[in-house]
Amino acid sequence: MLEKLLLEGAHRYPTVCVRFRCPLIGLSQRTDCVELELRNHDGSEKTLRAKFVLACDGANSSVRKLLGIAAEGKRIDEPHLVVDFAEFPDQSPFSRFFCHPTRPFNSILVPYGGRRIEFMLNPGEDKEQIKSPETIKALVTRHTPYKNYDLKIVRAAVYGFSARIAERMQVGRIFLLGDAAHVMPPFGAQGLNSGARDSANIAWKIAAALRGQMGLKALESYDVERRSNVKETVDYSVRIGRLANIRFWPAALLRDAFFAAANLFPSVRRYFREMRYMPRPRLKAGLIVAHEQDDASPVGRIFPRPVLVYDGAESASFDALVGNRFALVGVNVSPDAIVEAARHPLWHKLRPTLISLSSEPRYVGSTEGVHICHFADAATKTALAKYAAQIAIIRPDRYVAGIARSDGFDAISNAFDALLK
Repeated sequence: MLEKLLLEGAHRYPTVCVRFRCPLIGLSQRTDCVELELRNHDGSEKTLRAKFVLACDGANSSVRKLLGIAAEGKRIDEPHLVVDFAEFPDQSPFSRFFCHPTRPFNSILVPYGGRRIEFMLNPGEDKEQIKSPETIKALVTRHTPYKNYDLKIVRAAVYGFSARIAERMQVGRIFLLGDAAHVMPPFGAQGLNSGARDSANIAWKIAAALRGQMGLKALESYDVERRSNVKETVDYSVRIGRLANIRFWPAALLRDAFFAAANLFPSVRRYFREMRYMPRPRLKAGLIVAHEQDDASPVGRIFPRPVLVYDGAESASFDALVGNRFALVGVNVSPDAIVEAARHPLWHKLRPTLISLSSEPRYVGSTEGVHICHFADAATKTALAKYAAQIAIIRPDRYVAGIARSDGFDAISNAFDALLK
């Protein structure tokens, strides 16, 4: 379904050509491009040249293999039977983990009224026989709360899991993204999200390089910026799987007792319900201007997504206002100060969106290209407290690249400009 939507979206652009049954058989890098050797479905071969190559070709990536890049990590010996059902009676929006040591499984909502159930296999079970409709119905009847329904099986497959990260996510003009760069167990539900973060990180950089706004050296920040978060996410997914799939009864009882006790405390309950235990993406190196000693700084973190109110009453999301551009955002900073900050030669080149944010509607309209907005909700006030009386550099992927008061903004503009060389 997702692939269908992506394909339909790609066809909107006249510059996009999608080729099927056309495997990659070789590639080589030149000074100014990458040459790719393709084999067409009729057996003929064709050479393509590209300024950059983004390898999104999955866990068995041909590009990664042709580059000789190893995928470091381990195979997790916990095969699961994955069954997709149609017209499923349980339409809960939540994923549910049933952590019984006899047969751990989870239940996940999928589009169009379906649901996916993943059963952990027991040692010695036949991977072909367990996929039969009769066995699946027996598993559902014995282990799940859905035993009284006539369930419609769409697909069944047995999957094994790995936790691996490519030893290099970039070689020259070639970049590995998604499963080509890293694979993880599905229990943390972060596989596709991690691939989306990869693309968000590298897409704006390549666009800037093609426009002459960034040097090739700056593209090396891709591996630096993504690797630490990918490792945290892979480790998190492994931990969630270990916790949910405990087969040793005493350990399972301890786990259940802990969560039963924790559930008595509202603050702890919110912590788990809101999934605050998940690793939050943060850049500690790369294309950011950070103060090493200030761990509380918003630099390297994702900028909040406030709903902005301007022109007295009209509202807009931050993403809709900024689009795929840089932004200079002043929080409780006068529009004139933001205009002055944007006079730096770097911002003449990058042409950022200029936004003045305040907690009260001090101004209306747009002054000299500055979007003058305010926010009213308490959550946004709390989230933006660290930004007060400062101007922040927001990258197109929404990470905060630097922050300073208006009288010191030229200094971080100079530092950020140097990083883009």
